[in-house]
Amino acid sequence: MKIKCALAVLAAFSVSSIAMGDFTVEDIPTWRGDANTSHFEWQSFEHAGGSDPVNFAFPNMPTSSSGAGSAVLYNFADGAMIAGDGNIYGFGGPLDIHTYAYTAADAQDAVINISMAGSPMNYEGLYLAWNGADGESGLIANDGFAMNYLEEADFGGFPGVFANVSYSFDLSAIEADVREVGIIFGGFAPHMSLDAVSLDIRTAAIPAPGVLALLGIAGAARRRRRRN
Repeated sequence: MKIKCALAVLAAFSVSSIAMGDFTVEDIPTWRGDANTSHFEWQSFEHAGGSDPVNFAFPNMPTSSSGAGSAVLYNFADGAMIAGDGNIYGFGGPLDIHTYAYTAADAQDAVINISMAGSPMNYEGLYLAWNGADGESGLIANDGFAMNYLEEADFGGFPGVFANVSYSFDLSAIEADVREVGIIFGGFAPHMSLDAVSLDIRTAAIPAPGVLALLGIAGAARRRRRRN
């Protein structure tokens, strides 16, 4: 775990009114913006979520994105609200955040940045789940993270933090054709306020249409030779 911290003590605030507005320090992958990469960012949220399945129809869509594929973000914990600043605020209990990305080709790398305030998130509890194109699935547990910014604070009589944390996952050794990536994280206690999330995905190159046609012809020829 690498740590780059800035420590301070702030005056008392109400957590539900706190907004960082973005990342104080963001761990940007060197390949962001390259070919075969996607970037999704949530700087505000519209749906507080909850455990009732009716909430599953209302994901938080990225406020900005680039590249192929798509992504959504849910909170599956009850007792949350959307604060006036657009944060998801866990007033009644710990947040349970699920971020899902759907890729146009085999996912090779994933990097997530999280900006939050109030009660600390469960830094070591974050994990990645993946699904393959042919029904395979698996989990990658967190084995370290980068604490890019940490600022201690006093939120109206109870301690808390402002924090920016990032996680990187290497998916290139997975034999399956990974097309869905889910990153799940949450808190230990009420009063965690999710401010912003960014998700970067790097995939294998997508074959050009002409190449796909040639591959189809080659496959048909192989099948014909087998029949003969």
